[in-house]
Amino acid sequence: MSLLDQFRKDTILDLDANDAEVARTHGPFGNMTSNQAIIFGELSKPHHDELVRESARQALKDIEQGVEKDSAAELTVDWMTAKLGAEVLPLLDIKGFVLAQTHPSQARNTDATVSHARRMVRLYERVGIPSSRVCIKIPATLEGLRACRILTREHNINTLATTVFCVEQALAAAEEAGCIFTSPYVNPLEVHFVPGSHVVYADPITEMRGMKATAEIQRQFRRRNVATKVLAASLITIEETLSLSGVDRATLGPTMLEMMLNERDSERYQKIRERAIQSYSPDFQVASDLPLDAHFPLDEPATALKAALERPDIAHLITDALAHFTKAENGLIALAEKAVADVQK
Repeated sequence: MSLLDQFRKDTILDLDANDAEVARTHGPFGNMTSNQAIIFGELSKPHHDELVRESARQALKDIEQGVEKDSAAELTVDWMTAKLGAEVLPLLDIKGFVLAQTHPSQARNTDATVSHARRMVRLYERVGIPSSRVCIKIPATLEGLRACRILTREHNINTLATTVFCVEQALAAAEEAGCIFTSPYVNPLEVHFVPGSHVVYADPITEMRGMKATAEIQRQFRRRNVATKVLAASLITIEETLSLSGVDRATLGPTMLEMMLNERDSERYQKIRERAIQSYSPDFQVASDLPLDAHFPLDEPATALKAALERPDIAHLITDALAHFTKAENGLIALAEKAVADVQK
């Protein structure tokens, strides 16, 4: 049995790629997760050239008819994202979600995030994806979590809190914002963009900051009986992935899927899985776990949550992640601007 097959027995597997071919080859998957970097990478493939042009034409038509507002380039990006999602949805679980991320450049602007999320849902509906199958990923800044709460309570839009690096973010997302998923990052986002930045740990379960945070988030959710599910992300090695055995869900990209598919199970891997599953149990005791009466309100003064977000290590991780995603967002806008100019010739 491959490690991929074994992993599926312990954890629900989601696809971290907006790629229909990967979904067909390595499925089944529950959800499809994506972000600006994933979308930019996917749209760089030549076979999507016509999709890019179609999106630009549709954006210009929408603006001309007053159906949508905003720049043609930004609207084109959202159309490209929706069209890619429509290609993958039929390959997911019948109850699975298509997930896309709001503008990281606006992650500290609640109103802009709410507006963008609502438009993304509208466009998904226009390509045939009902809102019940859409979940919007929103960076878990204070402003982003407030946007999640508004979208959940006022617009019935499913949300996922992403760029989660501490337990406090996750609890605020679950108990205050009403997110259906929260996505803790096992590794800092920079490991996917900066060569040589990844650190290999002998024992990820006990040594990795992100893995330990993910484990406590899962324990806290199970102890508190919250409906929100953990959807862990940002993985580099097989050992890291196996250390998520027993978490609610994990999302894997094409490289990790291939690695897991081509690796066979072994006694060493079995021991990692067994220890991981134990670490996610609500009965597993860690002295540093937050007490059950610890809560993180979003309304001002939001003292407890602000204190967590302002810790130097957490602030750096969030800021760095947003910087990488914003760079990809800018790349998508440049791609869209070129497409808009081409179809206007």
